[in-house]
Amino acid sequence: SVITFGIYPIVYWHKISKDVEILCEGDGRKTMKYMPSFILSLATIFVYGFVWKYQLAERMNFNAERYGLKFSESGALVVVLAIVFAFFPVSQCVLVKNFNKMAVAYNEYNGLEAPKDAFADEVEA
Repeated sequence: SVITFGIYPIVYWHKISKDVEILCEGDGRKTMKYMPSFILSLATIFVYGFVWKYQLAERMNFNAERYGLKFSESGALVVVLAIVFAFFPVSQCVLVKNFNKMAVAYNEYNGLEAPKDAFADEVEA
């Protein structure tokens, strides 16, 4: 983030919002793309950023059951974490953790192969 002057987090969350659209497709809801939400967040002195995180967490919670998951972190908890730990990425960690679980479950549900771990030691037998 510091190296890219804040551009990387915008790209990262943009990609997450696009992927949540795929993971939650067919639920009758939409996830606002990150760039418009970022602009609205700036215009509302960062209030809309909390709304966006709340909606993202709630949408993933709503769709988790489809993949046999249950997330204990509600959208409200994500917002509280974002406010209380404003200078630490605690709420982002919760969102990313739940997103990763949902992505793995989505791949299994759809019979897709999980991506290979680039850092795992491959041992050939």
